[in-house]
Amino acid sequence: MANHELDAVELEIQWQRLISLLAEAALTVVRTSFSKIVSEGGDFGCLLYDREGRMIAQDAGVSSKLATSPRTIQSALKKYPPHALRPGDVLITNDPWLCCGHLYDISVIKPLFCRGELVGLGECFAHVPDVGGSLTNESREVYEEGICIPIVRLLDRGRDHQEVWDLIRSNVRVPDQLEGDIRAFIAALELIERRVCAFLDQYRAANLQQLADQIVSRSEQATRANIRKNIPPGVYSHRLVLDGVDPDHPLTIQVAIKVEGDSITVDYSGTAPQSERAINCTEVYTYAWTLYSVRSFVSPSIPYNNGLFVPIRMKVPAGSILNARYPAPVRMKSSTGTFIPFAIFGAMAEVVPDRVVAESGIKCVLRCFATAEDGRALAETPHFMGGLGARYSKDGVACMSFPAAGAETPVEMIENSLPITILHKRLVPDSGGPGRFRGGAGQEIAIRAEGRVPMKILVQNMKVHTPTAGYAGGRPGGNGMTRVNGRVMPGKTTATLERGDVLEVRLAGGGGMFDPFQRSVGAVLEDFADELVTRDGARRDYGVALADTGVVDEAVTSRLRAARKRA
Repeated sequence: MANHELDAVELEIQWQRLISLLAEAALTVVRTSFSKIVSEGGDFGCLLYDREGRMIAQDAGVSSKLATSPRTIQSALKKYPPHALRPGDVLITNDPWLCCGHLYDISVIKPLFCRGELVGLGECFAHVPDVGGSLTNESREVYEEGICIPIVRLLDRGRDHQEVWDLIRSNVRVPDQLEGDIRAFIAALELIERRVCAFLDQYRAANLQQLADQIVSRSEQATRANIRKNIPPGVYSHRLVLDGVDPDHPLTIQVAIKVEGDSITVDYSGTAPQSERAINCTEVYTYAWTLYSVRSFVSPSIPYNNGLFVPIRMKVPAGSILNARYPAPVRMKSSTGTFIPFAIFGAMAEVVPDRVVAESGIKCVLRCFATAEDGRALAETPHFMGGLGARYSKDGVACMSFPAAGAETPVEMIENSLPITILHKRLVPDSGGPGRFRGGAGQEIAIRAEGRVPMKILVQNMKVHTPTAGYAGGRPGGNGMTRVNGRVMPGKTTATLERGDVLEVRLAGGGGMFDPFQRSVGAVLEDFADELVTRDGARRDYGVALADTGVVDEAVTSRLRAARKRA
């Protein structure tokens, strides 16, 4: 790679080569990891940095973690500066205040050496199903939630730092599974190092710095230009209400977005104070969601890198649910953090309505701990998805993960990994928020315990007590629900299931967009045929009267819609 400014074509080719090698590393993780939340749920990411710690490329990993990683890398370089790193070293941490927000997210970092010189760093982070700790959602401090690994060397010049491995293994219930996942991440990082060296050899470059400079510089310039072009100057505010742990005490996220020239400041002053319960976010996790949200309506086509971050600033009060002070409990941080995009979208809905999504049903997280017939401890974290909110010109999608990019865990994989039976898994009619564009439907899952030993499930159901909001006249989606043996439980609860006990979780549907009486009769009729809308729902929510045969009663429909217009 000659020492010259790359033109747009050269830059794109080389940049995409880096993204491609990270996608190959991600495939390595999928094929070699042990836990289903990684291999099937896709709750991980692979990233590449220059030797200064600037992110320059990433795979299509989990959005909630991609922007936390530069903080992790900078903290790692502060503890282990470049002169202290050696070929074959591997670092590890899961500190929620440095990494991805709770102990389940582990970051593994490898300094990348080519021809004996440090040329960059690779990182693989992932959500693992077991880090030890108490089997309850009632934690009051992070100490109760599992082992906290500071930034330490896991491999020293390619050799295991055995004391660190022993410490990790002795503090978790399924040590072989966790070690298998970490070994998979290391394998992916070794592949990244090989591919980066081959890349540098091909382009006759000593390191990644020149390419990184241009990626970061051009991305910053493009982001600033998009802000000036698409977002009018001003201050845009929104107040979002979401479930707390106590059904009678919902929480609020208050946001004010100030647009000045080519920069944006997101201010969370007025947000609820941190909770005694484990629904708090750390500042680094809030920052990740803030960057994700702003990028989605400013520069969605530019892949993540450090250049995107420069024009975006954040203010978040210490001691709030979005910037909890150590050692606050943070196990269920996604119950709060995944709603940050909707707080920001709510503020921007009137300004850029074509670039936002109505509130979504989010996901339900089940942290399952069981015992196999042979006495082995089992741990898995299946995810189920609610309905995606409606968009400016399209309906929402049923059971679609948003804003996080993880995947729904397949039923077959869950039943193969845990002593359970899935009794049913079905869409919930009338759960998608009514609108000219309807929110995606939620779903309902029933799980029966089959093991001889009682199993623990830490339930984290997100939208049970407060509905998903619609935008621009769209109506809310249907609420979620949690039940054990028919008894209604809080959305966030700990369930102990004996053999034959049944846990039911219903996930919320997404909010609608625009007045539902503007929805075409034909679209409502299709929804009825697909069992997404009931006969009563069609009449109540859309003003469409259906006869017993499913045929539209045009006279009654005309009267209903005319009455709505007069009102």
